[in-house]
Amino acid sequence: MKTPKEKNIPKYLLLLLGGFMILVPLLATLFSSFKTTPDIMNNFFHLPDPATLDNFRQLLKDGIGHYFWNSAIITIAALLVVTTIIPMAAYSLARKMSKTKAYGLMYIFLILGIFVPFQVIMIPITVMMSRIGLANMWGLILLYLTYAIPQTLFLYVGFIKLNIPISLDEAAEIDGASRFMTYFKIIFPMLKPMHATTIIINALWFWNDFMLPLLILNRDSNMWTLPLFQYNYTGQYFNDYGPSFASYTVGIITITLVYLVFQRNIIAGMSNGAVK
Repeated sequence: MKTPKEKNIPKYLLLLLGGFMILVPLLATLFSSFKTTPDIMNNFFHLPDPATLDNFRQLLKDGIGHYFWNSAIITIAALLVVTTIIPMAAYSLARKMSKTKAYGLMYIFLILGIFVPFQVIMIPITVMMSRIGLANMWGLILLYLTYAIPQTLFLYVGFIKLNIPISLDEAAEIDGASRFMTYFKIIFPMLKPMHATTIIINALWFWNDFMLPLLILNRDSNMWTLPLFQYNYTGQYFNDYGPSFASYTVGIITITLVYLVFQRNIIAGMSNGAVK
């Protein structure tokens, strides 16, 4: 009979393999951003010897700051909209859907978006946004809100139903609090684990997304996000790998810092929000 330690061996082996498959490409990218192109070609997996900052200087010269700022504006604005509007809708649905059939049907209708493949609607969306004059950064933010609704709403509703009893609403009402005051003073602060979860999930998507910016923003290079800049930059420096790897490093480090800030609450928020 196997001991508990022996039973855990396959799990540890899988964790080791997964960590290896993630860390090796990540470290290779990081090291390559401090190498010259000949050094990358000859010693791809080795430490930089000597390390150079020329790749980052080239990036600054080529205007990466502008595209980094575009991505930051879009990501932050979209996150603010998502974490302001969707929790309010989730609170209303969580409290009413068990009492009113219309709210339950509305909730089902909204989360059905999870099952709609993006490829099915990407051409109609592109044409529609162009015709209504929203083929720009603000239109992209609106689309991110739209596509974030199904999954984010599902998590918020599950979290509220499981963790925030309706007795809190009743107690606040007895004390004379309005519905808006109850939400902003009591409910919204209690959603902190779910705020952290949805922020990191959506930030990873908004920051790294390539397809939607390609469809909506590609007509004007001044509106490019960082992934669009990286895509075109790699083509420009196809034979000069150093600057390309440096641009990847800039994107990776930024979103990794965001993850480290919020990761403490992610697992709790996901597990609580997904259980009904």
